[in-house]
Amino acid sequence: MKKAIFLVLLLSVCVSPFAQSQQKRIDSVCFLVKKYFNEKNADGLYLLGGEAFHKQLPLETFRQVCKDNLFPLGVIKETVFENNTNGVSKYKAVFDSGNISLLLSLDANNKLETLLFQAYQEEKPKKDHVATDNVLVSVLDKEVDKAVQPYMELPQTCGLSVGVLKDGKIYFYDYGETKRNGKKLPASNTIFEIGSISKTFTSILLADAIETGKIKLDDPINKYLPDSIHALEFNGTPITIRTLANHTSGISPLPNNLVLNAETNPNPYKDYDDKKMFSFYKTFTPVRKPGEKYEYSNLAVATLGVILERINKKTYEQLIVEKICDPLQMNDTRQYIRRNDSARFAKGYNESGADNSQWDFKAFAGAGSIRSTVADLLKYAKANLDEAPASLNKDIQLTHEVTFTDGKNKLGLGWHYIKPGTDEVIFHNGGTGGYRTYLAVNLQKKFAVVILSNTSIGTEKVGNELMKWLETN
Repeated sequence: MKKAIFLVLLLSVCVSPFAQSQQKRIDSVCFLVKKYFNEKNADGLYLLGGEAFHKQLPLETFRQVCKDNLFPLGVIKETVFENNTNGVSKYKAVFDSGNISLLLSLDANNKLETLLFQAYQEEKPKKDHVATDNVLVSVLDKEVDKAVQPYMELPQTCGLSVGVLKDGKIYFYDYGETKRNGKKLPASNTIFEIGSISKTFTSILLADAIETGKIKLDDPINKYLPDSIHALEFNGTPITIRTLANHTSGISPLPNNLVLNAETNPNPYKDYDDKKMFSFYKTFTPVRKPGEKYEYSNLAVATLGVILERINKKTYEQLIVEKICDPLQMNDTRQYIRRNDSARFAKGYNESGADNSQWDFKAFAGAGSIRSTVADLLKYAKANLDEAPASLNKDIQLTHEVTFTDGKNKLGLGWHYIKPGTDEVIFHNGGTGGYRTYLAVNLQKKFAVVILSNTSIGTEKVGNELMKWLETN
C-alpha cells in the first residue's frame, strides 16, 4: 500500500489529562473524517481543523496533499480505536489494500489539531520483563517503579532514564535499552535529545541579555530583524520579545515554508536556516493582537533564539555553553554531539517503535536543539532552586516571573506553571522524532523530576504521578 504521512510531531506540546468524554468527541470527529475522506471532500476535512491546523497548512496545500497522497489510498471501510497517548487517539483505518494508522487529536474548541496517516504496525504484546537498575528497596524506589512500569511495558518503548531530586539528594533509575536489542541499560550519563526543554535555556539567555542591557522584554521584534521585514504588528500593537517567550505572539506554530513529512524528510529542521525564516516573515501578517491569547509556538521561540544569536554575535551552542553549561558544570549538555560522546547517545524511536533519525537544527536551535543527560538536567533543576552562581541565579529567577496568565495557562519566560497534584510547579516537556522528555521543579518544597525517553511516546503521566507523590512524601 502507498504510505502517506500528513502531519508530524512538533517539538513539544504541553498536554493535559485525557478524559473519557474527550474520547467520545474524538470518535465523533473520526466518523466525519471517514465520511469526508471517502467522499474525497478535501474542503470538508479541512473545515474540521482548528486555528493552529489551518495556520500550519493552507487550504490549497491541503487540497494538494489530499489529491496526491491521501485519496489515492482508496476507501476507508472501517476505523477501529486502538489507544490514546497524551490526547492523541490512534485508530486502525481499514482499506481494501491494507491498514493505515490514523491519529487524531482535538484543540480546546474540539477542532482537529492532529491529523496523521502513517504506516500501520500491529500492536505487539506488552513486554514481559524490562531490565532496570532499580533495586526496589526504598519507598521511593518502589514508587518510581510503579509509575514507570506501565510505560516500559508498552511494546513500542525502548529505554528510559529517571532522575529525582529530593531533600537535597539525587536518585537515578534506568530502564530498558539505549538501543533496541542492544542489551545496554541507559545510565545517568546517557545522552538524549531533550526537545523543547531547550526553550527554558533560551529564556535564560534572554534574561542574561536583559540584565546586560542588550535587549528589553517589550522591544518590538522588528528592532532585531532585517530591515526588509515589514512591521510585525496587529492594529498598531507590535509583536514583542515578551510575547515570543510566553507564546502569546500570535505567530503560527510553524512557518508555512517548512515542510514536515516524516517519509521524505525524517530530519525536518536540519536545513531550515535564518534566511528561510526571514523569508517567511516577509509575507507573514499577524491576525490578532499580541499578548492576549496563549498559543504554543515553536516558531516564536526559534525566532527568539535567532535574535539572541544576532545580538550576541555567537551561535546558540556557544551561548548555552558559556552562559549556562560551563557555570553549572553540565559538561554533557550541548547542541551537537561530540565525537568522543557519540557512544553514549541513545538511539531514538518513533511513536510506533520504529527507528527514527536524530533531529538537527539551524534557525530552530532555540526551540529544541539541545542534547543532555539525566545527571546534567538534575544539576539544571538544582540551579532553578537558587543553587547557581549569583549572576546566573539572577537570570534564572527572572525566567520564573509570571508574564502571562489567562486562568488556564500560566507562564514565566519559557516555563509553564502546572499542578500535577495540589502544588504549582514549573514545567516543560519535549519531543523530537525519536525522544520524549519531562522536567518539573517544585520551587517551594524543593524537589524535581527529570524523565528522558528514547521513544516518542509522552512521559507526562509518569512524571506527573511522581511529582504528585513527592508533594506529601
